[in-house]
Amino acid sequence: MDINENVLNGRITLKMLRYFYAVSQCMHFGQAAEQLNISTSPLSAQIKALESVLDVTLFERTTRHVQLTEVGLILKQECALLFDMFSDSVNKVAKAGRELDNTINIGLMSSVFWTGFGTVLREFKKRYPQYTFNFIELSPEMQKQALSEHRIDIGLARFADTRNIYPLSERLLYAEPMCVLVSDEHPLKMKQSLSMDELINQEFVFMKRTNSASTDMIIERLLDSGFYPKVTQEVIEPTTLMAVVATSTMVSIVPQSYRQHQWHNVCFIPLKEAIQADIYAIYDSRSERESVNVFLAEIPALLSLQNIN
Repeated sequence: MDINENVLNGRITLKMLRYFYAVSQCMHFGQAAEQLNISTSPLSAQIKALESVLDVTLFERTTRHVQLTEVGLILKQECALLFDMFSDSVNKVAKAGRELDNTINIGLMSSVFWTGFGTVLREFKKRYPQYTFNFIELSPEMQKQALSEHRIDIGLARFADTRNIYPLSERLLYAEPMCVLVSDEHPLKMKQSLSMDELINQEFVFMKRTNSASTDMIIERLLDSGFYPKVTQEVIEPTTLMAVVATSTMVSIVPQSYRQHQWHNVCFIPLKEAIQADIYAIYDSRSERESVNVFLAEIPALLSLQNIN
């Protein structure tokens, strides 16, 4: 039986090797036992067990002296390499664990950054340089699935996507309303504000309902105002929605923060009725990760300071 098999089946243990190495360094059983905080009897027993498994003599013992045999000297050198490698491996694992714990995995739609969210995250990094962000572009529905599977720590979604999400939790990061979006050639472009019933004859383009619960919520509100909207097109990407409106007579209802991005050939008109477009953090409240708790505590305050709303 070779040494690898002896290690794998537990006949050679790290304790045996550690005890041997302690004796080989000071060449005195009593001193080695004192360093290890044990008596000489269990120390001698472990050395004898190691010699028995290896079928070698590691020390030449006399009443006055202890000396390494040639084989013992080889094992001492190998133990030094082994313990160095073991220490490096443990440190690598610990470092990876710290880095993993300090990485906040965030699921989001890219339009979140149109609010100026990137500026807030930079300020967060200045205050907490030990944390890093890993952004994963996911629709709100995909975020919920990823949270359930522990693939992300936090999701960022609009108010409509936070309804009926148990057992997940939500926290308001900042509030904002919806507004009407039209092209700069649309007949309504000069309006200072619009009510929903003024949109009764318009054709609409919305985000695809399977990707955003906001679309269904907007349609519900339009129904409450007395009409079912004519939805001509649904798109996947917010940038596509902006392009469709800019090049057609279709209108849309979008978060007010969209206007902070530099768009051409479109107009944003305040909506008289309030439709929530608030950004929420979605998370698993059962998580005990400190990084998540720090994020949830700090981001709302930073958003308030940035006056993004």
